[in-house]
Amino acid sequence: MKLRLKALIMVVSRVEAVEAAVEQLSPEIVAVITSQGIAGDVAVECQRLKDRVKFLYAIVDSPMEIQHSFGRFEHLFGLLEERGYPAKDVVLDATGGTTTMRLGTALAAISKGVRMVHQRVHMDLVDGEWIRDESKPIEIVPMENPLESTGLLREGQGVELFDRRDYGAAALIFADVALKVEGAERSHYYTGLTRLSEGYAAWDVADYGTALEKLSAARKELSTSFSDTTFAARAAKLSAVTSANLEFLGKVRGDLSLENVVDMLENARRRIEDQNRYDDGVARLYRCIEMLHQYNLYRKHGLKTKSLDWGRVSEKDKKVFLERTGSGRLPGDLDLMRSRVLDQVLEGKAAGLEENVFRDLLQQRNNSILAHGFEPISSASARNFLRYVDEAISRPQVAEKARHPRLK
Repeated sequence: MKLRLKALIMVVSRVEAVEAAVEQLSPEIVAVITSQGIAGDVAVECQRLKDRVKFLYAIVDSPMEIQHSFGRFEHLFGLLEERGYPAKDVVLDATGGTTTMRLGTALAAISKGVRMVHQRVHMDLVDGEWIRDESKPIEIVPMENPLESTGLLREGQGVELFDRRDYGAAALIFADVALKVEGAERSHYYTGLTRLSEGYAAWDVADYGTALEKLSAARKELSTSFSDTTFAARAAKLSAVTSANLEFLGKVRGDLSLENVVDMLENARRRIEDQNRYDDGVARLYRCIEMLHQYNLYRKHGLKTKSLDWGRVSEKDKKVFLERTGSGRLPGDLDLMRSRVLDQVLEGKAAGLEENVFRDLLQQRNNSILAHGFEPISSASARNFLRYVDEAISRPQVAEKARHPRLK
């Protein structure tokens, strides 16, 4: 099999293996790992081939200590990276050396996501002994990385991105894993995680139609009957959360609802608690408070804050509103503060100490980069604002259905 690659790390115990690798793989550079006993012969062979390929060397001090060969691989891999060869351009040939040397370098390659090959020598059984068939050439055959075929190699990256709410990047990784894993169950599971990531990515930007479509597809994949108990437990948990999410999403499309308000709150929570994007989160909290008052005014009193129908408000309440806002006339549209005052007036609530807390939080928001100022919102300020809005909305059962799951 004729393969081409850029960089090769190989464990050598047979001198002819070097020429076979150079001939069949045509690498730009070869990093050789060998032992003291054969190092001289290997060096002579590499010198003979130096016009065709560059060489690096590492000698294992103890061929029977696994950490020695593991360490030599990491040293050579680091040198290759410095020369501009990332893991995707590097291949390990672990055919030679002792069993311990092969195992050490293979483990190191797996940990780095490096592909592997082995040299297949044709052998015939003659009188009870295996004899090499010299008439047949050495073949270099690709070996699959077991962590890649099981999805374990990149799953951790996808999980980390998902839990940081970087759903788009997580979807790309899970899609790649789904293409490479072996077995129908693993394919269903990682396809489910792909659709889940795509669904939450759409939800994060209020594309509710796409979110419903993708999360429904995710639930279908994750509802597969898994024989592997680990997959079965994970999938069952995610499927249950997805079902609750789908029920919630069905109520956020159309007119302003309590679910819209809670959705904005949870969106802000993800920015603050999972991504440390405090200015972004506080901007959403501001909108969330505004939506809460808009919802209260419409649901309880049939009032819309745009082109407000003051004929539906009593003269007494109009008077109190004008006094609290210091306005000389009734506005046609209500901003956050005026919506808040009218909501409180109609509910018969007096402005108390709680209002001072809100104004202080609002002032910090107004000074932020995403509002009118130049100072970034601090973690403490963002979290205080989040607690305040949490208490103001106080709908834990609804919020639970809006929460995005974690994979870890």
